[in-house]
Formats: sequence, C-alpha cells, structure tokens
Amino acid sequence: MSEFDLINQFFKNTKVKRDDVLLGIGDDCAMLSPPSGKTLAVSTDTLISGVHFPESTSAEDIAYKSLAVNLSDLAAMGAEPAWVSLAISLPDSNVEWLAAFMRGFNELAERFNVALIGGDTTQGALSITLNVTGFVDAKLALKRANAKVGDIIFVTGTIGDASIGLDLILNNVNTPDVFTGDYKSYCIDRLNRPYPQVIAGQLLTEFVVAAIDISDGLKADLNHICKASNVGAIVNIENLPTSDALLAFYNNKPDWQNIITAGDDYELCFTCSKDKVTEMLSLMESNNIKTTCIGEVVSGSGVKCMFDNELLNFEQTGYNHF
Repeated sequence: MSEFDLINQFFKNTKVKRDDVLLGIGDDCAMLSPPSGKTLAVSTDTLISGVHFPESTSAEDIAYKSLAVNLSDLAAMGAEPAWVSLAISLPDSNVEWLAAFMRGFNELAERFNVALIGGDTTQGALSITLNVTGFVDAKLALKRANAKVGDIIFVTGTIGDASIGLDLILNNVNTPDVFTGDYKSYCIDRLNRPYPQVIAGQLLTEFVVAAIDISDGLKADLNHICKASNVGAIVNIENLPTSDALLAFYNNKPDWQNIITAGDDYELCFTCSKDKVTEMLSLMESNNIKTTCIGEVVSGSGVKCMFDNELLNFEQTGYNHF
C-alpha cells in the first residue's frame, strides 16, 4: 500500500470536524483560522518504540498515549485543544496495525474535539511525532514562572501507578498476594492510557497558577517550576496521593523515592495562592477532579522532600532523556 493510500484510508476521514479548519489533510499545508483574542499554545512530542513505550504495547495504546501526552502539555498551560498533526514512521504498511492505531487515536481525539489536520508517513523504525495546538488567553496561561513564595502546591489524581505498570511489563516482578489482577490491569492502564487533565488545566486559568504536567517524575518536574519562578519547594511525602493499587503493590510500605521520581504520571502539579485555595478546591471538587495539597513554595531553590518533618535525601532525581 502506497503512502497516499495509507493517508486516504486511515488519516483523511477522521470524525472530528472543526469550523476553524479551513483546509485539512490532502494539500501541501493545512489552513487554519484561530479565534480572535486567543493565543496559540503549541507542543510537540516524539515517542519511540522501546524508549517511550515497551515494544509489546498494542497499536491502540500507542496511539492513545501519543496523543494523551501531547494533550497533557496543553493542559499544563490551561489551553483548549484544537488541532493535531501526526508524523509516523512505520517498518511496513501493516493495515491491521494502522486500523488499530487509528482506533486508539480517534478515541481520545473525539473526546477532546481535536482535529487531525495533516502530517507525514515514512518507512523506518516505529516512532510517532505529534504537534498539537490549542487556544488560551495569554494573560491567564499557567506559566511555570507564576509561582510565588507562600503558594500551596497541589497535584491532581494519584502518582506512581504508571511506574508500577512499566515494572510489571518489563520485569515480570513478584507481587504481594493483596496485589490482585485488577490492580495489575489498573497500573498497566495508567501507563498505556494516561488521562490528560485538560479540564483541570482550563479551570485553573481562573487562578493564574504555575503548573506543569508530571512526565519525568514529580520531583524533577516541580523543580522546573522552582527554577522558572526562582523559588524553592517543600513536599510533604506523607501527603502524596496514592492509589489502593500502589499501596497493595508496596505492601503498604511505599518506595517514596521511586514514586516521586518515576515518570509517566501525566497528572498536573501546580501552585495556588493561599487566599484562592478554598475557591480553587471547590471548583475542582464540583468537576470531580481529585486534588491534593502536597507542600508549599518557599524561598531558596530546589525541591526538599520531608517525611514527618524529617528531610529525606533521594539520590534519584527523575527520568533523564539522555
């Protein structure tokens, strides 16, 4: 099957249609019409087989995660997703694999009304590069440099589950009896199908917070906020939000160093001024978004991890791409 046959069969006729896409797939360029008064938020991520996902990962899960991690970047800016382009390198034109890939891709694209507007298809080792674009009011964007001393630090959802999923797939680890099959499925699903906190990000624009999505590990990513804002942070480890599956995996003795430094959570970590905390939490609760206070922004630099008021020294920092 030729490149153009692949484009016409799998990419051209996706269900999401938007009025702001004047010309989509099929020409040399897409033509787009951004809304008046909004700023474009743009992010690009590449996922490579054996690096960003295990080689055994299904095509549907690869596609879903590829889009999810890009949408998570838009969420961290408080942006509304709109358009995505897809560049995919494939070892061969496997029709069944591509059909499954597009099922996973379209599932998430339709959920967030994201239109596929173009891209590229080449032969080579399996890799997926997505470029996503969204809209945000520039004055309300959740910039990393927004944190101030005295702000409270929060995270959405739970952390550490995806790292367990990866460990289960790659290492076939022995687990406690209390770690049931349902827990295993849950952790693997958290690895393969992270849910981008797009709604949470948009809600948080009301509070002009500093935010980041947790991709390389909570400690490392929070440190990016600290550097951008010229502040420090104290994280109270005992407050970290954990799932029942994680507690069962660790037999109620969590490996906090691994939990705070492992990546692939794709939750949001953000700061909020003390006088806005009650209002913010009420808004998040009314939208069924789990939100947990984990610490405070302080003067100085770097992230200090405390457990019952004792400083913990973790050798690991987070995922390193090189």
